[in-house]
Amino acid sequence: MIETNSKAKSQFVGYFGVKNVEKIERELILPTVEKFFAARNIQTFKPIDESAAISDLDFQTKNFDDFFAHFYEFIVDGIHKNGDNVEIPVTYCITLDETNCAQTCEQTQIRYDEILLFDTPVFYFIYVDVKDVFSCLRGSR
Repeated sequence: MIETNSKAKSQFVGYFGVKNVEKIERELILPTVEKFFAARNIQTFKPIDESAAISDLDFQTKNFDDFFAHFYEFIVDGIHKNGDNVEIPVTYCITLDETNCAQTCEQTQIRYDEILLFDTPVFYFIYVDVKDVFSCLRGSR
C-alpha cells in the first residue's frame, strides 16, 4: 500500500497509494488547502510538483548540497518582477508527516509550517492526518 516514487527528488518523503485519489483531492485536500489559505488572505497558490515534494530532512547540512538546486528550481525560481512589484508565488506540499508541521493555524486549527524568504512565506507544508484520508474514503468525513 505504500508506493515507491522513483521520480521523487527527496529520499525522505513517503508516498501513500490509494485507488480513488480524486475523491481525496476533491473532498479532503482541496477544501483543507483552500480553508488554510483563505485564513491567510492568500488567493494564489499552487501545489509543488509531486516529484518535488520535500521533507525537513532535506534541509540538514549533510543532505542540502545535493538538494539545493532542486529547492531553487521548485520553490524560489518563480519569483519575478511585474512592473514595480516583486511577485513571489506561494507553493505548498501536502504531508502525512506531522513532524514537518510545527505550527497550528489559530483560525483553522490546520497544522502547517512555512519556508520564509526575507520574512515572506514562499512555501508551506500542510498536514493531513492519514486518519482523515481513511475517513474520507469511507465517506464519514
